[in-house]
Amino acid sequence: MTKLQRLMSYEENWQKRSSAAATAAAVVSLSKVDSHLESILAATATTNSDLVTRSPKGTGTSTSWSRSPKTESEIVVRIEGMDLDEVSSDAGASTPPKPVPATQLGQPSLNDAVDSQSQHTAAGDWDLATKASASLESSTRSEPSLLTSPPSTIPPSSKATTPIDTTAAEESHVQVPARPEPTIKIESTHEKVPDLPTPVSPARKCRRQTFDVRPKISIPNELPSYEYANQCIAAAEASRLNPYALHQEEYSMLRDHISHSQVTTYLNIRNGILRLWLHNPRLGVARDEAVGCAKDTRWFDVANVCYDWLVRNGFINFGCTEVPTYPRKRPARGKSHKKGKTIVVIGAGMSGLGCARQLDSLFKQYSREFNDLGEEVPHVVVLEGRNRVGGRVYSRAIDGSQCQRPVHFKGRRHSVECGGMIITGFDRGNPLNVLVRGQMGLPYYALRPETTLYDSNGKAVDEARDRLVEKLYNDCLERVSEYKFKIPPAKLIEGARELIDEGRDGSSDNRMTIAQAEEATAALPQATPVSKQSLAPQVSLVPVATDRATGRAHVEPGTPATFKAAHKARLLGWALKEGVTEDDDLELDGAVHSGSATLGSIVDLAISQYKNLVDLNPLDFRLMNWHVANLEYSNATNYNQLSIGGWDIDAGYEWEGKHTMVVGGYQSVPWGLGNAPSRLDIRKNAEVKTITYDPEGSGRAKVECADGSTVDADYVVSTVPLGVLKHGNVEFNPPLPSWKTGPVGRLGFGILNKVILVFKESFWDSSRDIFGILREPLSRHSVEQSDYASQRGRCFQWFDVSHTSGVPVLLALMAGDAGFDTEHSSNDDLVAEATQVLRGVFGAKVPNPIQSVVTRWGSDKFARGSYSSAGPTMQPEDYKLMARPVGNLFFAGEHTTDTHPATVHGAYLSGLRAASEVITALLGPISIPTPLIIPRESTALAPAVESLKRKADSDLNLSATSSSSASPLSSSRATKQARIDAHELAAWEHIRPQIGERPWPPQKVAGNAYLLYSKQNFEAARQRCIDEGLARRQRSGKKGGNSNNSYKPSPNDVRVMTSRMWKETQPETRKPFEDEAAELKAAHLESRRKWEEECKEWDTRYLEIRAAWDEENKLSFDDGVEVMEKDQGVGSGPGSAATAGRGGDRDGRREAMRHTTPTKGRRAARGKVSSYTESEDDGAAEDFSV
Repeated sequence: MTKLQRLMSYEENWQKRSSAAATAAAVVSLSKVDSHLESILAATATTNSDLVTRSPKGTGTSTSWSRSPKTESEIVVRIEGMDLDEVSSDAGASTPPKPVPATQLGQPSLNDAVDSQSQHTAAGDWDLATKASASLESSTRSEPSLLTSPPSTIPPSSKATTPIDTTAAEESHVQVPARPEPTIKIESTHEKVPDLPTPVSPARKCRRQTFDVRPKISIPNELPSYEYANQCIAAAEASRLNPYALHQEEYSMLRDHISHSQVTTYLNIRNGILRLWLHNPRLGVARDEAVGCAKDTRWFDVANVCYDWLVRNGFINFGCTEVPTYPRKRPARGKSHKKGKTIVVIGAGMSGLGCARQLDSLFKQYSREFNDLGEEVPHVVVLEGRNRVGGRVYSRAIDGSQCQRPVHFKGRRHSVECGGMIITGFDRGNPLNVLVRGQMGLPYYALRPETTLYDSNGKAVDEARDRLVEKLYNDCLERVSEYKFKIPPAKLIEGARELIDEGRDGSSDNRMTIAQAEEATAALPQATPVSKQSLAPQVSLVPVATDRATGRAHVEPGTPATFKAAHKARLLGWALKEGVTEDDDLELDGAVHSGSATLGSIVDLAISQYKNLVDLNPLDFRLMNWHVANLEYSNATNYNQLSIGGWDIDAGYEWEGKHTMVVGGYQSVPWGLGNAPSRLDIRKNAEVKTITYDPEGSGRAKVECADGSTVDADYVVSTVPLGVLKHGNVEFNPPLPSWKTGPVGRLGFGILNKVILVFKESFWDSSRDIFGILREPLSRHSVEQSDYASQRGRCFQWFDVSHTSGVPVLLALMAGDAGFDTEHSSNDDLVAEATQVLRGVFGAKVPNPIQSVVTRWGSDKFARGSYSSAGPTMQPEDYKLMARPVGNLFFAGEHTTDTHPATVHGAYLSGLRAASEVITALLGPISIPTPLIIPRESTALAPAVESLKRKADSDLNLSATSSSSASPLSSSRATKQARIDAHELAAWEHIRPQIGERPWPPQKVAGNAYLLYSKQNFEAARQRCIDEGLARRQRSGKKGGNSNNSYKPSPNDVRVMTSRMWKETQPETRKPFEDEAAELKAAHLESRRKWEEECKEWDTRYLEIRAAWDEENKLSFDDGVEVMEKDQGVGSGPGSAATAGRGGDRDGRREAMRHTTPTKGRRAARGKVSSYTESEDDGAAEDFSV
């Protein structure tokens, strides 16, 4: 196929490739565990015969379950699934205790969220999902009754049944404390925090490797450089890396080896390797493939080092993927390899399984290195106290036989999410994008973000009033954000952005390394020290909106409290009270610096002071406290227990894209990590009691379990939840140092509970997935914040999870103080309260649920809460200190990451980080040859270049007669290539006069209302920036005059202001822009349709004319060599055998990379790199509105 023909068929090829990828099913075949699953199911059918009866149709993994019919009014409270402490007989008393504020506990997000309207599945991907469901079904149904709720104290009756093991229940009834105090002894002395240990490289010489590949072998040779660059940039962004700058660890690793001018080439190589990975994450990238991203043999060692860094740190080859392995070297005669080391991972949640899976993968990829050390490959053992995997990701199976069920759910597992629930967007680096969509192929449902709020009287709240109150609430958060921790900026070593955008490497070969340049600069008089050079600009982030699905604040760059409070309230649309002027402001500084300030105390103060500026009625306070409850949901605690400086320490690290839920159960993800591509050694029911470790890191470790068994290990990775650490359930020997126990005490760990109701049929508005209900305070018409704290979080937000459960289900959240109260309330009281709340909105027609689930995470002895938060006394480095290893004891879990705490994806990323630390402790740091980049005039590369030249000539059946000084391509090949080019040009000159150029695609339009608005109001936004800047200067007493020329806003300031103006714009003002955007989009779609028809006609004519011309003008050579197509030169000709050894899948990926659709703009091109199941957008500009 000629280059021109490939150009014509780009789009067709892309569509075919997308379809093929969608039908590629899950990452790996799980046939190896089929028999295991069947045996589990068989055992389950016997074990649960008293609870369920097996349908005659059920066989293997498609087993269906049914229960005996029940009357409509019957309530079944599910309690299996959690490992609860035993509760005394009065634990289920009908009178709930007084609300308990949250001192030691804290933040949400084992929930993650999204907006859309449809369910996405990858064709053929139900194989993994079905097997996961079958295994999860069996494990949850066969589990003892240690789970979700303590049994009700109401005697058994036909109206309220609790199917539990009464013997187990009698054995486990101990009063659960309302707020458990940490039993870890925290020293009062301030012990110095040690630096991270620097592993010593094993005693072996770092020799320069040779690679049997050619430069650019992994770069599609016919893909335009700018398009290749677009895909590489998109791949870096989808991997949480800046495509234009070095990561902090890359900087530390390379500062002594490359110069500033060489950073550009390094980044192009790194981004290219990431592109290879994301094109097919079901197959790991091989080292030779990665080296083939270099365009010059001098850069092979750089690509090799980069590959090691990406693999070790979990940026590529992670998750459920087949990784490249290498043949095991036989030991010398008379010798044998030492037994491999043992790594014990405690906990089979997302962090533990993520760490264990990554270690297993790393050991396979570095088996050669372990053989060189004379050792067998290490073994990973996972100890899990529960009888299931997933930890706080728990999808409880429910019976759907009595409910309305959609046709597409027939034969599939029905479940509800008791723990982690929402994926907060797949874009911009979420590793769950690769796991869920790229590897496991799990179906998912995109949540619709529209939310209806109902007042306590059952009527829908006026949306305009809701927006008005929400803006005032966000302004309170913005003013509090002024007191956040100031995080020091990181190093920013950038490449040449314009060259990276064009896919070109740097040409300079400066011999002065980054370290030498920094030290030379620091040596100058009055110069900046090295640590202060090349820092990223300090950017302040302020809250501008709140995500209603997760409760998290959306932030944007800006300056907090730029306007005085009264003036800002008027701008938001509030009428000021009589006598209030726009110069009136809030006074918060005194309270903030009082020493006992928390986020809640300062926001409450701000609300009370706003009450003096504007009229706030009881409805406004109910609305305000609904938003406060949403914030408490995202932190799993009362916001009076949150740090004023660190409550949103993860701001700016949010993902993009729609919030989604996994259909059939989120627990399928940890199940897949434990079983694909091979089963991990997971030992369930292994409750850990003692961890003995070596603080120096050179000795052995031992883990003791509650049943008396022990496991000896060389390294231990603890993923024990922060709540368990606070309770002291696990003993450390020797005790953890004070610099580690300090953060354990200071960080919060709170409780978010759920009341889940299953109905026979839906009676609610099924067009929305989320609705909220305002709660009355203790004093009904109160306008005092303190009266709302205990009630605002009780069933305040509801999720319609029918699309993911397959049966009519409503899920209510119990947040803030309500989450703690749930631990001590009876099942019947909670279910009755939730049902009554629904009747207050939907009327008396609401029936009793046929099943219900109540969670009590605070009473679960393996969790002791839901997720971490920033406690009142938190310090900026606490999350990082939690992640620090102590000798041969490593730590992972959502409480060990400061960028993604309290999230499922954060837990998984912490597991990857811990695995990286373990592999470094085993093998030492990455070996880097010196010099890393061989100078151009060096002869060190001559043998390698000559070898490649001979290989190329041999593969082409050409005579290898060139001398050692000749170029890698022989002169005869160059001559033949010139004749091929001339032949192609002659063909084109014959065809073009007949049919002309191929039609150009229609120009992309700004089919987005916000873009149209911002273009028209740019000058107005700029003027507002100037006015605000001058006002700030006047308030601060700075000189600068009143002239507009004395203050010049930056383009980013204007962009932020435009966004603010758009959010403040009323619907009637937006409508003309929205209508114009819709017209432009419709016109663009019509133009594109016509263009596609013209292209189809042109392509047909071209192929006809070209075929006739080729028949008359055959190209041949005197030596009889067959004509080779141009795309087989560098792309798959010489050198391809070096990377084709792992079979056709890798060849298929390289072939797919060569046939890539032409660009439709950078954003469109980026979407192709990391989107696995969703079709490409229609070309409309992205909507920036909130």
